[in-house]
Amino acid sequence: MVAFSFVINLFPLYSALKVKTNANCNKCVGISLVFSLSIYTFLAICAVLMFGGTIDIMGADMLKNVNDEGKDIYESYVLRFLFIIVLACHIPFIFFSGKESLLIMIDELDRRSISTTLEKRIK
Repeated sequence: MVAFSFVINLFPLYSALKVKTNANCNKCVGISLVFSLSIYTFLAICAVLMFGGTIDIMGADMLKNVNDEGKDIYESYVLRFLFIIVLACHIPFIFFSGKESLLIMIDELDRRSISTTLEKRIK
């Protein structure tokens, strides 16, 4: 969920580009998708190699799989704590970028700031 949340940052990302063109924006989004896919693929391969057949594919609780793997239950608690930290750090960014994107869309509908700037640069 969090890995693909960069999509809601599209308008702030576009406004932060040095050369604001659709081609550059498409290139940035493509690179981001490739990095996200690569990280997910790498983590999936690592999980299969580390845990192998002990992973309960039908079970939705990954933390239970970690708990069942080892004799210690502390690994599961450490991962739960780390997930809480990651979630707490990401939620404010999602709200901020969502608010920023909404304000940019409202500004574009009302004053067409980005469109007029792009039209001036194209001419």
